[in-house]
Amino acid sequence: MAGRDDGVAATGTRGGGPRGGRPRRDLELRPFPQVSADSPAAQREALARLREWAEQSAEDAMDWYLRDKRRKRIGSRLLQGLAIAFAVAGTAVPLGTAAAGGSGQGWGYVLLAVAAGCKAFDHFFGLSSTWMRDIAVAHALRGELNAVRLEWATDVLRAGPAGAAAPRDVPLEPAEVERQLALIARLIGAVRRQIEDETADWQAEFSASTRQLHDQGALPAAERTPGA
Repeated sequence: MAGRDDGVAATGTRGGGPRGGRPRRDLELRPFPQVSADSPAAQREALARLREWAEQSAEDAMDWYLRDKRRKRIGSRLLQGLAIAFAVAGTAVPLGTAAAGGSGQGWGYVLLAVAAGCKAFDHFFGLSSTWMRDIAVAHALRGELNAVRLEWATDVLRAGPAGAAAPRDVPLEPAEVERQLALIARLIGAVRRQIEDETADWQAEFSASTRQLHDQGALPAAERTPGA
């Protein structure tokens, strides 16, 4: 995915994708299919290849977001669970030691600090927020892919038996070619917009988290040079 280098896995070839082998870390474009209109049969084949390329690109993006969602969900739930456990322990330990006549207030502060650290880790690395965005993008891509497939099937059904049984050496109607190309462009555009929007959200969130840590003094301020 352009702009994201925390890992968007997609495929460059059919065998190297998430279903055919070990998934890759970054989103890679599938090779653009060869397009030729030397004959009506070549035109039909080119449209079929373009449609398959667009659909597989959408499926690649969906697959990565669903895999990333699983990773972020595990990390988010782990940190949230640890934060709750340490927060409860940080409250219970001083009360328990005080009831027993001891002093465990110091350990209570330590446990509460660890709980806050778990929350801060989740916030800075955006595990929970990225998990939610992954779900939203995957559902949006699935909806757009299904809508395009449905419209394509609608055109096929409207053509009826005569259209389905048309010889491959008969040229397609210009209007039909335009509709199919428009559907392909719509799907590719939808995939690009979803990825770009999610990338922009990720960059904005990361910049805001980094700026917040700088403002709070958790990170050293960058040295400034004259004229920078």
